Amino acid sequence: MPLLWCLLGLVASSVCAASPVRDRVSDTGATRHKLLLISFDGFRWDYDRDVETPNLDKLAEDGVKAAYVTPPFLTITSPSHFTMLTGRYIENHGVIHNIWFNTTTQEKKQYYMTQFVDSYWDNGSLPIWITAQRQGLKAGSLHFPGTAATYKGETVRVRQVEPRFYDHSNETDWRLNIDKVIGEWFHQHDLDFVSLYFGEPDSTGHSYGPDSPERQNMVRQVDRTIGYIRNKIQDYGLTEQLNVIITADHGMSTVLRGGLVEEIILSKIPGFSFRDIEFQLLDYGPVGMLLPKEGMLEKVYEALRGAHPHLHVFKKEDVPARLHYSNHPRLLPIILIADPGYIVNGLLPVHYSKGEHGFDNDLMDMKAFFRAVGPDFQKNLLVGPFDMVDLYPLMCHLLGISPETNDGHLDNTKHMLVSKTNTGEDKDRVQKNPDMDVMIGLSAAVGVLLLVFVIATSYIMWKRTKA
Repeated sequence: MPLLWCLLGLVASSVCAASPVRDRVSDTGATRHKLLLISFDGFRWDYDRDVETPNLDKLAEDGVKAAYVTPPFLTITSPSHFTMLTGRYIENHGVIHNIWFNTTTQEKKQYYMTQFVDSYWDNGSLPIWITAQRQGLKAGSLHFPGTAATYKGETVRVRQVEPRFYDHSNETDWRLNIDKVIGEWFHQHDLDFVSLYFGEPDSTGHSYGPDSPERQNMVRQVDRTIGYIRNKIQDYGLTEQLNVIITADHGMSTVLRGGLVEEIILSKIPGFSFRDIEFQLLDYGPVGMLLPKEGMLEKVYEALRGAHPHLHVFKKEDVPARLHYSNHPRLLPIILIADPGYIVNGLLPVHYSKGEHGFDNDLMDMKAFFRAVGPDFQKNLLVGPFDMVDLYPLMCHLLGISPETNDGHLDNTKHMLVSKTNTGEDKDRVQKNPDMDVMIGLSAAVGVLLLVFVIATSYIMWKRTKA
């Protein structure tokens, strides 16, 4: 009889082994680690050069530092973050501005309320949260632009959207959010991917300028926060399980002021009249858009073209191809782009920020910083610049998921990775089918139970023959 119980115990353990579980192995056979994507809004590529940043320095020693990341144009928050999440240029993913607008009703929604307009975000490009969830992973997002929206009937399942009036500079709140992401979401709930957003140093850069002492102090706060994040990761035993990517959506540039600066004010341009305009999106930085009334396109275009030495006027189809900002129906027929330091004003100047972004992404002031650390990243490695669209295929590769159609290239970032993960293209991967895993597990369980029956029957018959 003891022999029978040994056999049954062995078989029972086989049943457990055959049951489907959420493993940590990607389709390439490599171990899949968790991934945390962090964005510090407006952290320019060189912000660590005039401030002591011991935690950022240690991060570079322990991982990868890129010279800079080139954001997409338009270099503002929502469009750039959605490029991070989709790997698509702005003209392809359709989140063309921070502001949602309707040219027929003249309605505009500011940044925060635009977060809740599903049709604005759900425009054919799936963010990486949804792709990961559809391929069996667990994803979360805290305060990241796009978190509140629904995509093809699906949301990121673990999420927290910031309140409407939120102090993005509160360091205490930052730490509470980190505790939630590291301690609850990754440690307790075993999430695979989380995106985490901080609204600084962008706000401080706008208010005081990128060269101000206030901005320097905010960079020190960011550096302390990075140290806190790494300590929490270590406290929860996640150091060898979690890859961390830290970057930004854009940089920041000083706005030119004073009597010697000829401001761009459209209402003062000879031959231009707002009576010829059906809809306008102006006073939001260095880029504006105009919808002329029917039959007025050429008149408006000719009036503005060459009217100011620091204003570039394009029909949308003539926007330089390198900007990838012409081929989308949401873009208005006339696009205005100011030179660095200048703002596009409509009737009167209403813009008083000392720092601004939204400029041409070739401008060094618009470049973003980049750091990465974790089990899949090399150590003490400085790499050259790359485009933000290239971040998405890198993240898909790290998570072991098949990417959606995108404009990035893994070849531009895979040299950051240790040798076991820097080979192969994501497009060659076969998407795992969770339903198939369940069927295999059930089939294995049925087979093992049948084996138990055969063994037990054989044992009973053997005992009878012995008797």
